[in-house]
Amino acid sequence: MHTKLARSLTAVACTLLAGTSLAMAADITPQRLANPEPHNWLMNHRTYDGQRFSPLARINRENVKNLKLAYAVPLGGGAGNEWLEATPLVDEGFLYLTDMWGVLYKIDGRSGDVGRIVWRMEPKQEQPATNRGAAFWNNLVITPANYPARIIATDKETGKMVWETNMVFGQPELRITAAPLVVKDKIIVGAAGGDRGVRDWVAALDPKTGQVLWRKYTIPAPGEPGSETWKGNNNAWQTGGGAVWVTGTYDPESNQTFWGTGNPVPMFDPFYRPGDNNYFPSSYSQRT
Repeated sequence: MHTKLARSLTAVACTLLAGTSLAMAADITPQRLANPEPHNWLMNHRTYDGQRFSPLARINRENVKNLKLAYAVPLGGGAGNEWLEATPLVDEGFLYLTDMWGVLYKIDGRSGDVGRIVWRMEPKQEQPATNRGAAFWNNLVITPANYPARIIATDKETGKMVWETNMVFGQPELRITAAPLVVKDKIIVGAAGGDRGVRDWVAALDPKTGQVLWRKYTIPAPGEPGSETWKGNNNAWQTGGGAVWVTGTYDPESNQTFWGTGNPVPMFDPFYRPGDNNYFPSSYSQRT
């Protein structure tokens, strides 16, 4: 049986044909994540190595010029000048994506000519913030929300919140903007907000409960490797930045996850951040 499968990179959907079932979609298991399905897009980069490449061939360089708008779904609307940066996840014709208010939408795109919002999960954000999307774990959709920074698990079928974990850890300006990464029995997330004077980190949560299992900072504290490069007596490392803006990748062979980091803070002020060779990793790796 074939139905039309829609993928949307903003509020606009283009129509693709793909094999799918009208039955309730199965849980998104670690096995499904590790073995990408051509007609589905089950994680932010699609694959653990972050290639973001679809093997579908129905749209190609010869016919791409014939693409046209199939339908549009209005999202957000809580303020002016809004934007979308989330990569939609797709499971058997249903799209899951977030807007800048942290609202998670489930959209039925199976007909190919209309997008019906099945449910929306409203995290009650106080103001908008960049949000780059969701992750699947079994029957849950895992998303970030901000003001305050949180990770939320939502039931994939009902749209009801299952658990919510506050991730501020005493840093009120901290944000979580990257989509989470699910690795086996852990949800890996990265902190942002570094330009506001935050010491950023990568953390792992238990997907069943939301409990934080471990958290590793991207800026070394005194006594840690590289801390000697953060000179001076003003403790610049405490607000050193190292934001994690983009979802990381995972190497099953070495059982390591890799996350890129942003700039140190402040960037250009040698008085508040002395030293000319601060240890500041351009990428961060952690065994899961």
